[in-house]
Amino acid sequence: MALWRIRATVDDRPGYLSVLTASLALRSVNILSVQVHATEAGAVDEFLVEAPETVGYQQLLQAIHRGRGRDAWVSRTDARGLIDEPTRVLGIAASVAGDPNRLEAGLTSLLGDCDISHGATPIESGPGTMTLADPAGGTIVVRRGAPAFTPAEYARAHALVQVAAAAQAVDSSY
Repeated sequence: MALWRIRATVDDRPGYLSVLTASLALRSVNILSVQVHATEAGAVDEFLVEAPETVGYQQLLQAIHRGRGRDAWVSRTDARGLIDEPTRVLGIAASVAGDPNRLEAGLTSLLGDCDISHGATPIESGPGTMTLADPAGGTIVVRRGAPAFTPAEYARAHALVQVAAAAQAVDSSY
């Protein structure tokens, strides 16, 4: 069995998530966890799944499209993906609270493969670009090709910046 991360948008209507999960089930894909992110474009459903070795990237994409999913993103993952999201995020926040200089590493852990620059104004904005206030002053620009950032990811990144800012404020008060 292989572990995969899947993200797809479906219409935010009753039954649409079940159509997508049924399409995955027809390929013997076992859903281990699911998160639903509400967006203007619909519900962005993020899954951690276990699939037979014979089911690859293309077969997963086909199942997503047959299940009425769109804007699909699929990526192999490993056993670290089995850590539930709240626990993972709390661990990242604890690391940044202990050392605010770990903010960039924390953002990378939180958001996955992304490019981070400081003090820069984004040349282009869009679903793959996020601008945050830098606790040290200026801005932090985070870019990722795919998948697009969801409002929940933006809120988590903003909260992590707040953790770093609070930790810096405590450090400077001593």
